[in-house]
Amino acid sequence: MNAGDGSDHTAMTLRGRALDWAWAHPRGKRRAREAWATARGVARRLHLGRLLEPSEFRDLRGLAATASPPADGGPRLLVLSFRGWSTHLSIETVLGHAVARRGWVPVFITCGGRLPVCDVMPIHASPPMPCRSCSEYATGAIGAAGFDVLRLRDVVEMGPITATARRLVADLKSVDECSRFVAHGLPLGQLVRTSVAWFLSRGTLTEDPVVLRTYRSFLVSGLALADAFERVLDRVAPERLLVLNGRFFAEAIITAMASQRGLGWTAYERGFRPDTLITTPGAPACDLAMPEDGARRAVERPLTAAEDAELEAYLSERRDGRDTFDKLWTTRIEDPGRIRRELTLTGGRPLVVMFPNILWDSAVVGMDLGFASMGDWVVGGIRWARAHPELDLVVRLHPAEIRHTNHPTLERMTDHIRREVPTVALNVRIVVPESPISSYSLIDAARVGLVYTSTVGLEMAARGIPVVVGARTHYRGLGFTIDPTTSDEYWAAVDRLVSATVPGEVDRMTRSLARRYAHAFFFSFHRRLGEVHEEGHSRPRVLVRSVTDLDAGRDPSLDLIVSDVLGTAPRFARRGVGA
Repeated sequence: MNAGDGSDHTAMTLRGRALDWAWAHPRGKRRAREAWATARGVARRLHLGRLLEPSEFRDLRGLAATASPPADGGPRLLVLSFRGWSTHLSIETVLGHAVARRGWVPVFITCGGRLPVCDVMPIHASPPMPCRSCSEYATGAIGAAGFDVLRLRDVVEMGPITATARRLVADLKSVDECSRFVAHGLPLGQLVRTSVAWFLSRGTLTEDPVVLRTYRSFLVSGLALADAFERVLDRVAPERLLVLNGRFFAEAIITAMASQRGLGWTAYERGFRPDTLITTPGAPACDLAMPEDGARRAVERPLTAAEDAELEAYLSERRDGRDTFDKLWTTRIEDPGRIRRELTLTGGRPLVVMFPNILWDSAVVGMDLGFASMGDWVVGGIRWARAHPELDLVVRLHPAEIRHTNHPTLERMTDHIRREVPTVALNVRIVVPESPISSYSLIDAARVGLVYTSTVGLEMAARGIPVVVGARTHYRGLGFTIDPTTSDEYWAAVDRLVSATVPGEVDRMTRSLARRYAHAFFFSFHRRLGEVHEEGHSRPRVLVRSVTDLDAGRDPSLDLIVSDVLGTAPRFARRGVGA
């Protein structure tokens, strides 16, 4: 290692420590980011433009140095890089080079700032919104990658547009009225709802002054974006769009507008496994939904011994907290005897375990089916257990409610339970998010598992445990879970499962179907993007050194990702499932 390498390593280590601290201190993170952006501006005025440059910018600049200008006249891919989120920008710019190598012209657009509110940071950190640093990072990353960037604030005058928008929403007197707001031929009230919930860190948008004020502000931002996106789509005339997630408000608005125009689009998200992506043409990636034909082919094809062993190894890694990016626990209580003592569970009694998600999770918002909300489902379970003193119900609240220090929830399920069921029955145990009791040890002891949309339902089914699903989720309706459509049907199904002895043959077949789907989901639907690696929170590294390494045929997984992005892939050409 030369002296330069040593100084780079030291700088990266110090930056990593600073980012880890910032991850646990959201408001401090915003202030630090804004200070960084101010310092970067001063450095540019002093002709020191690369001072305080993140290491990933150097990675992207090196990659750009090997690229040629995009071919004139090629089809255009509009990439909405709306926020200054580091890992996503590294992914999007690398994919930009990959599509350029296949003859497409990537066109990047970003916000640029001056919206009254957005979802770059939750309410713990803002307002004020970190517009300066968000814009500085987004334009800097895209520019370092060698691409021009179109800022929405340069397309429209945000001041007059937001002033007009404020007048339009001023008469909205309730959250319900906000949710039903329509403009530009778009159901904006619904399109911004996921971001309102995410920003407020709550799933229930009650008739509350803070919720109403926030909802109105998001509608103002949404109206400004709708105006800007209309002009961008006219100016760029893209053949296709690439967006993050698909349910955040900017992406939900532009994809709705694209659909009105008959334009195809693809959403992506980072997968459960490190350095993997989920890509979903024409659907929000946060829904985690495979194409229906591919999912059904997956459950029809038996796994090979090697595939079954691969799945078993991964499920074991999830149980142990390995091969996952968010490490929620450093120590856990796994001993069954200790757990029974701590929860005062009596041996020999049927155990039903309920696993809620986080209330504001984008995988939950809008997924309700037989219940008014996930909170309604949990309360229904507690009331159901009161009528069944012969069994025990354990409600395992999601640890991420308090362990995600960057975005802790402001609407905790414990508060909802206390409000709706002040006194729970003696056979109900609420395992709070702070508890180190292992969810997987509870699964081992369960006779029946209850889930709303959580992927833990798939894991339980893959272990042969009967699972009753309460909402829309990606593995619903494939033959290995019980999928009622009303609340009455739901609790009747749980009644039957608790009282029945499941035949071994049925148990084995359910387990087999679940494992077939789980393997396709984790190892085929999830595609590895080896070109970008996240070393830690907000610390991406671009590992590819030349754009020729992104050429078709060099990396089969990247080829499949790009085919989804460009809309040229078969409906489900996944490893082990077939085209």
